[in-house]
Amino acid sequence: MRMKLFGNGGSPGAYRPRRDAEVREHLANERTLLAWVRTGIGLVSVGFVVERAGAPAFGTPGGRETVLASEVFGLALVVLGCLALVVGAVQFFRNRRMIMAGVFAPKSAPYIVVVAGSLLLAVSFIVYTALSR
Repeated sequence: MRMKLFGNGGSPGAYRPRRDAEVREHLANERTLLAWVRTGIGLVSVGFVVERAGAPAFGTPGGRETVLASEVFGLALVVLGCLALVVGAVQFFRNRRMIMAGVFAPKSAPYIVVVAGSLLLAVSFIVYTALSR
């Protein structure tokens, strides 16, 4: 007896790709989603570490500013990680629909948002580090 967890598996109403390359395109789309998930989880994890890194400095001279900066940069990384997860999921479903329809219209705006956010965060961190010396 075979247990079916998700989807309709091999049932007669299941979606059947019209061409062999479509299967590879769906698999590539899934790998891309997994890369977005890995990136998002990595950013969220690093954000939590950065946020907690300022806690030991609280009692030291200038510690309050260090804690505040640590919290801001940590929270920004968590938000950026969540944004990467949302963008990855939206792109996955969008690309899935286009693969099934046999069309592809590239859209770069979601990627630019994540890249611009990353660059803004990196430049902010560099400026903060330079000014705090």
